[in-house]
Amino acid sequence: MINFKQAKLIKKSLIWLSFLGTVFATNVYATATIGTLAANVTKSIGALTQLVTAGAYVGGTSMFLIAIFQFRQHKENPSQVPLSKPMMFLAIAGALLFLPSLIQVTGQTIFGGSQVIGKASGMLPGK
Repeated sequence: MINFKQAKLIKKSLIWLSFLGTVFATNVYATATIGTLAANVTKSIGALTQLVTAGAYVGGTSMFLIAIFQFRQHKENPSQVPLSKPMMFLAIAGALLFLPSLIQVTGQTIFGGSQVIGKASGMLPGK
């Protein structure tokens, strides 16, 4: 168990460490400006957009495959698997597969022009 004196010493040590960390961090980041902060945020948003795009494609494809198997189970035994279940998976798959296009269109609407922060890349047909 930690007694009262030890707790007080730990508290004082943490206060001093946070103070020293603030002093040293101020010197390191003194050259940072709003412009560099905005550039760093923009780079992070691009990576986040690519992650969401990849996740949407993987999730949409997975949901589509689940919907196919649910349709098959409904065909074999309609009393156990209602038709609404595969239709729900199919709707979710469509929404997830449409999400990357929605992100791109929304980005062009908000920021204007043909600015693209993140997009799907790799082996694209015809490019």
